[in-house]
Amino acid sequence: IVGFTDRERLLGDAALAQIRSNAKNTCRNFKHLLGRKVEAPDVQIEKFWSTSELCECADGHAGYLVKFKGEERKMSAVECTAMYLTKLRDITEKWCDG
Repeated sequence: IVGFTDRERLLGDAALAQIRSNAKNTCRNFKHLLGRKVEAPDVQIEKFWSTSELCECADGHAGYLVKFKGEERKMSAVECTAMYLTKLRDITEKWCDG
């Protein structure tokens, strides 16, 4: 889960904790959107379960319309995945060094 607020980007447990108060700016299940067009039938089904609005991003694939740091942005599923994987890498590096 990736969440966006007026001040920061939240990942994992922090995003999950604020999903009720900030559902429209929380991206979840982004792996279901990877490489898919907005018009695809499975993406249309995913719209029902998505807490934030799905949109078409610059690359033509499905993504999320969120408000981050006071402005509306289109975040692609690839960007959300990259944010999440970066967080996992940082946690792993910290754990391995400690």
